[in-house]
Amino acid sequence: MKPGQQTLLSNPRYELGKSVSGDGAHFTLSGDLDAEGAARVLEAMEGESLRAGITSLDLEELELLDGAAVARMVDFIRLLLSRSDRVRVLKSPQSLAHTIYRVGMLEGDARLELVDPRQEEGTTN
Repeated sequence: MKPGQQTLLSNPRYELGKSVSGDGAHFTLSGDLDAEGAARVLEAMEGESLRAGITSLDLEELELLDGAAVARMVDFIRLLLSRSDRVRVLKSPQSLAHTIYRVGMLEGDARLELVDPRQEEGTTN
């Protein structure tokens, strides 16, 4: 968790933090997230009161473990979009960035921005 952030959800495998500044809200989600964990993260966010100009979501330290977790994260971003003027997703795992693109969330909506999506590191046999 970054300095100045409040912890919204903490689990031995993942953590969701939030900080607010004059220009918006910043969320950090880190750890290893499976379908059950992603559902809990989404549930925690549904209970958060948020109305922000710009919301950023830092996913640099997040690993999505299955397809259901990716789908819940798409729902998480849709929730942020419903409560913010703009959403910036930072360092998204490649699977999430690809899904956001594939479902058309970037088409014609300048309100959502993917910043430096991560590339999966290949392994050699």
